[in-house]
Amino acid sequence: MAQKLGKSIGRCLLCVVTLAAMFLASLCSCSPSGGKTAADENAEQFDETNPIGANAACYVCHMTFVKEELSKTHLKAKITCVRCHGVSAGHANDEDIGATKPDITFERNGVEAMCLECHKRHDVEESETELVCTDCHGAHRIRKAIQ
Repeated sequence: MAQKLGKSIGRCLLCVVTLAAMFLASLCSCSPSGGKTAADENAEQFDETNPIGANAACYVCHMTFVKEELSKTHLKAKITCVRCHGVSAGHANDEDIGATKPDITFERNGVEAMCLECHKRHDVEESETELVCTDCHGAHRIRKAIQ
């Protein structure tokens, strides 16, 4: 029991320290720029390969989203995880990994409304099931329709 609790506390502490370090690194403007312009540094925040980039706090646990098309496309457009899912501090600091949901989540029937906040509707081909945006534009853990 004590060993299991110790491991749990250790994982939690590692997540908290990692998140805090990434947050502080993203705010720190006192480090030398090495000849980089502000635009260069801003662009680096939205580079999917930057380990302390804009989505780094999420990628600590959600590593598969680094290469997931929906995440990559939005990051290139400077749309981060926080824009759609909120800050989600409770989720990020959850000791029981996955028990606390992000501040904002989407059921399948809510995906289209969220996407339409920024994107225009477009015609889709006829389908036996009702399609939502993520059926074609990256699953992002959204369940497929039952056929």
